[in-house]
Amino acid sequence: MKVAVTDGQGKLWLEDVPKPEPTSYQCLCKIEACATCTGTDQKHIQGKLPFPNDYPGILGHESVGRVVQVGSKVRNYQVGDRFLRPCAIYPGGRLGELYSVWGGFAEYGLVTDTKALLEDDPNAEVNPYTQFQQFISDDIEISAADATTLITLKEAASLVVNAGIKQGSSVVILGAGSVGISMCKFAKMMGAAPVIVVARRDEQLAHATTIGADAVVNTTTTTTAVVVDAIKELTGGRGADRIIDTAGSVELVMDAVQALSSDGKIVPYGMPETDGAITGAVSDDIVLGAQPAEAKAHEYVLGAVRLELLNLSEFYSHRLPFKDIVQGFELLKTKEAFKVVFEMDVDYNKEQKYL
Repeated sequence: MKVAVTDGQGKLWLEDVPKPEPTSYQCLCKIEACATCTGTDQKHIQGKLPFPNDYPGILGHESVGRVVQVGSKVRNYQVGDRFLRPCAIYPGGRLGELYSVWGGFAEYGLVTDTKALLEDDPNAEVNPYTQFQQFISDDIEISAADATTLITLKEAASLVVNAGIKQGSSVVILGAGSVGISMCKFAKMMGAAPVIVVARRDEQLAHATTIGADAVVNTTTTTTAVVVDAIKELTGGRGADRIIDTAGSVELVMDAVQALSSDGKIVPYGMPETDGAITGAVSDDIVLGAQPAEAKAHEYVLGAVRLELLNLSEFYSHRLPFKDIVQGFELLKTKEAFKVVFEMDVDYNKEQKYL
């Protein structure tokens, strides 16, 4: 099978490796598609994440696939079931000479029947990554490309809730990539007003407006003081109750702090290159350490899809065949794309514009 490998020094390539071998409690999945977690994946490729990782490794974690082989002790999954986050290698493992960089950019991956495993052996060691490998019922008729977006959407939805955003909250979102617009969508669904998106590119800001942003501010065309004044004016002079950083930009956070309300909080989400960079740059008493709870938000987001509250195709910009993964990451690097979905069995070179 083919997998996407990075050396953590700027290189990305496709490599042929054997399929992973499932244990008796695991299923082999044919991965249908895997999307970029744009900022994190690019930092992995450049080796710029604030934690160590072993390389060369198989990249990717926003995957979706269907079960094609079931282990002898699996009781809760069956052939044809669709799951999020099948991976060629679990974190901490190896496939030949390759390590796990979450392992979703692969033609085949594994999911584990942890319920059966723990029923048979309550003391069994379970890889924490398995909590994210969640089932998608076939009553939800969505494409594989659209299904990959559920991962980011679950993180965004859970963070918005855990940050205490509710009806009437004034919210500023720093960054207008796939995570930023996802945060914007769920803040609006929770009744926040106004929701203001601050970023550097007009095209992405225009897209944020279609998602539901009440206002957008381009930081490249104005000064910090003007940005702060605009936020205060849009919030009736109160300032922002929550500022969510999805860009991992210490400089942007430090500028935006001036627009907080008297009891407002900064919510770090984007991953800066230096561990603790944002919390070290601003006062601890204005930082809210809200964490996403992706697994817990699963049924909530699936419910929103069933009710047609989410148009999943709005949360990625391009679809490409897996063979074009290097070119796809170049589109991210040059900012021509904000999120790319790679489909494993599709042989086409079709681009989607911002929707």
